[in-house]
Amino acid sequence: MKKAFHIALLAAILLGVPALCAWLGGDDEIWEGVKSFPPRTEDWGLRPEKLWNHRCPFSWRWFGGFFVWTFLCMFPLVRRAFGRKGDAAETAAAAGSNPPAGAEVRGTEGRTTTLAAGPERRKFPVWGWFGIAELAVAWVFCWAKFDFCREIQPHISYMPLWIGYILVVNALCVKRSGTAPLLKHPRAYLMTFPASALFWWFFEYLNRYVWNWYYLGVSRMSAAEYAFYATICFSSVLPAVTATAALLHTFKPFRDARFDGMKWRPNVRSASGAAFFAAVSALGLCGNVFAPQYTFALLWLSPLAAFLLVQILLGEKCVLDRLRTGNWSLVFRFAVAALCCGLAWETWNYYAVAKWVYSVPWVQAFQIWEMPVIGFAGYLPFGVECAAVTAWLKPELVDA
Repeated sequence: MKKAFHIALLAAILLGVPALCAWLGGDDEIWEGVKSFPPRTEDWGLRPEKLWNHRCPFSWRWFGGFFVWTFLCMFPLVRRAFGRKGDAAETAAAAGSNPPAGAEVRGTEGRTTTLAAGPERRKFPVWGWFGIAELAVAWVFCWAKFDFCREIQPHISYMPLWIGYILVVNALCVKRSGTAPLLKHPRAYLMTFPASALFWWFFEYLNRYVWNWYYLGVSRMSAAEYAFYATICFSSVLPAVTATAALLHTFKPFRDARFDGMKWRPNVRSASGAAFFAAVSALGLCGNVFAPQYTFALLWLSPLAAFLLVQILLGEKCVLDRLRTGNWSLVFRFAVAALCCGLAWETWNYYAVAKWVYSVPWVQAFQIWEMPVIGFAGYLPFGVECAAVTAWLKPELVDA
């Protein structure tokens, strides 16, 4: 019951606030873009220059600002990932000891850590090979322009790729650690598929106010067709990111204690934390209607801020609670997992029959496939959103 109320409150915020702002602003152009279904970016009847990348050409100032901000946020975590600081297991090894699993050792900063058992490696499972075969076939089918199936390629070329990816990543988890989310928590993991579809539809709706991305090759679909096939495609997002985060957890930088005890320890449940989330939510959800050329990047932050704010107000556990003790491991792992998935998304999208393209103000340059290079920074907070939603739905999956 509490989760249903959470969803209803979150939906009221994410859906209602931008719609109310658009209604108060009385902008017909915004409403035309929001109401079009399927998205009619290809044949709006609007001039192409109305898209944001034409209104706001590339700016070194904006590009540099995003680059510096991303660097400052990520550098302490990346330094920890490639360093030895805080790694209690390596500290014990350097001292000449070989403590057993379950033993407590003292790390470089005086912290006591209980060592987990090392990963139990197994053979690559048979169904993993099936995933590789499916991934290879689906990749060819996604990129090749076959005349005999040109009409159905936009409908069926995307999801098989991600089913193959999900199977392969889970199989790699089994090989490296002996288990995987799909095997360890099968019911919980399968629940992330329908949850993922609902999760991504929120982003699709919010994007209608800024058009950071839009789709090509879907104009011939009816509204029912688009809703059906898009929902199937969107259902792969959370399972893919969660499986990738689980695979990263089998590698030492994400498994040991090096991300414990970091100096920045924000208390997200404090009054200032709640006020910060409220401000980011309001600025993003309202700004993306009235001034999207300046607040477009908050498309990735405002839903996360709104979600965390609702959790705080309802007294629910939050994925960022562990930051209060200086533990950034899960946050960094899911951020990197989303970035890895993002590279795959953008790669497979580039030559696809039905695809998305970007229209990002101020930074639409230096593209990797369709994505401007600085745009990949958006996958980092998106990964934290995936962690927050997954931990709220099925907490056992975030530490799988």
